[in-house]
Amino acid sequence: MGKRVLLVEDNAEFRQVFTHALGLALAAEQLDVTFVESGSMSEARARLQEGGLDAALIDVTLPDGNGLDLVREINDGVTERIPTLVLTAGLDHSVAARAVEAGAQGAQSKALSLPETVEAVKRLTGYQEG
Repeated sequence: MGKRVLLVEDNAEFRQVFTHALGLALAAEQLDVTFVESGSMSEARARLQEGGLDAALIDVTLPDGNGLDLVREINDGVTERIPTLVLTAGLDHSVAARAVEAGAQGAQSKALSLPETVEAVKRLTGYQEG
């Protein structure tokens, strides 16, 4: 059965390229992952309320709030609790620390290579223990 991953990213062009490239890379490893896209915190909350998600990749900077607040909501049980990874354009140690404090499994730069992102998604969705 396939995994459903919420991608919360306000840049529609980045979302399209990211999900296409990552989807192809995951399919090449015979992993069935569907991305549920959201461009804002409010959209993400609606998708989370619908349920059926296995993990979330959440951008820090969103038009209607901070993605770290959404991570906290997920981990506080406001919505379905799922593993989360924070995505950011400029990763520094303070962002990573705040992401983990909020309850994320970690933080990752959007500029990382595709293989590293594939591995992160595999860990989040349980396709790979580690």
